Amino acid sequence: MIAGSALVVAAVAFHSTLLSWRNAHLIPSSGWAEQPLWLATFVCLGYLGLVYAIDLSLFLVAAVENRMRIRESRAEDTRTVAGSRFTIPVSVIVPMRNEEVLAAAVVEALLDLEYPECEIIVVNDGSTDGTLDVLREAYDLEPFERFTRRVFETEVVHAVYRSSTSSRLAVIDKASRGSKADALNCGLNYARYRYVCCVDGDTIYERDALLRSMRLVQSDPAMIIGVTSQIVVAAHPERSYAQSGGLVQASLIQNFQHIEYLRAFLNDRLAWSRLGFMLCASGAFAVYRRDVIDEVGGFSRDFTCEDIELTFRVHELFLREGRPYRIVAMPEPVARTEGPDRVSSLISQRARWQRVMLETTWHYRRMFLNPRYGRFGLLGMPFLVVSEVIAPFMEFFALFTLATAVLLGFVPWIEWVLVLGVMSFANAGLTVAAIRLEDVGTRSYRLRDLVWLIVLAPLEIAVYRPPLFWAHLRGTIEFMRGKKHWERFERNDRNPSPLTAR
Repeated sequence: MIAGSALVVAAVAFHSTLLSWRNAHLIPSSGWAEQPLWLATFVCLGYLGLVYAIDLSLFLVAAVENRMRIRESRAEDTRTVAGSRFTIPVSVIVPMRNEEVLAAAVVEALLDLEYPECEIIVVNDGSTDGTLDVLREAYDLEPFERFTRRVFETEVVHAVYRSSTSSRLAVIDKASRGSKADALNCGLNYARYRYVCCVDGDTIYERDALLRSMRLVQSDPAMIIGVTSQIVVAAHPERSYAQSGGLVQASLIQNFQHIEYLRAFLNDRLAWSRLGFMLCASGAFAVYRRDVIDEVGGFSRDFTCEDIELTFRVHELFLREGRPYRIVAMPEPVARTEGPDRVSSLISQRARWQRVMLETTWHYRRMFLNPRYGRFGLLGMPFLVVSEVIAPFMEFFALFTLATAVLLGFVPWIEWVLVLGVMSFANAGLTVAAIRLEDVGTRSYRLRDLVWLIVLAPLEIAVYRPPLFWAHLRGTIEFMRGKKHWERFERNDRNPSPLTAR
């Protein structure tokens, strides 16, 4: 992912222009202001050059991984896995809080999973809307007694229900603690199988999601302890691709999120997977070996978000004890999740993501550049620090120096715009590379979708990145103030369509 926002690139564009003009003796010396601005020039250029070099390197590694995974997928017959009685069973845990609109559609998709043996455990985490009523009506829920191991402490469970129309579905109604981690731990207490798949309650999953992910697990169950995969952002994930106009949505802000997700999953996570330092198994889709989660103590309720922290904790345990393991990523999209269609909602969501990342990085700072933690400590954490932790500070520094230069009258605007344009297209190059990786593997885009995404790519810096700068800065400030409140964005407007029970 490109860490710099439009403000960083704009400032660097200015610095580049200023530097070239000064070297050509086209502008006079500025006295006391000259040396600080030259220093700012080299700092910003050096930082941006480092980030681009890292992103390009990750893309090259991701391209190799993508090619290998595609070949493996095409060579293996998932239908054989689907029909085998030796396929490893999986417990799918679905935390839900106030998901009245999407609850039935999410459960319907999970019950449609093409997998020989799996159970769906929905945890109603103290919903104050009609989530439980929707599920009760759609799946004819009735109370029953179910075995629980009580491995993890959670808020009180009010009732356990099973569906009279599907033996695979159980719904647990519990009090809320205000964290997804508590709901996941509750689901773990009731889960029966040796592998668990943790998913989101606002995400629609593809029918072959478990088949594809467990294919990797079954290739080496002793080594592969976790699997994650690509999530596609959508305005209304409950609609089919055909109904929503393919993978690309109508909302401009969601189009940019789609591009960002492509880079995050294909350019980054595939590279992290191959290099052996997966930084975050996404909470929207993560398969883990159950004994591993038990050993690390379940999901932590002390952090704002559970997915990145659990990933770090698993790495810390296995690396500290010198045990071989892998957490891998697949290139194929396995689900569609709802993306904010308002700028205010986007900023709120990304500020929380920034805060969560800072919480986790700070807590596990002992792993940073520590040879004991191998590639994760020597490569993974430095990447996170450079591209995410210090990014808001560099963005603010670049904005400040740009404002100073404007006040001093140093900005040659025509050249500045030209340099900014060049950098916008350089950023677009990484985006187009991610689109190419996606298209090679899935062929799920229509031609007009491909054209539209490519057209949007150069505009991302000027249109989409400025709100993200504010979100990153806000999240950093909230982290410094110790804020841990979970802020979920409001659901997009829709006209819900009733779903009949199975």
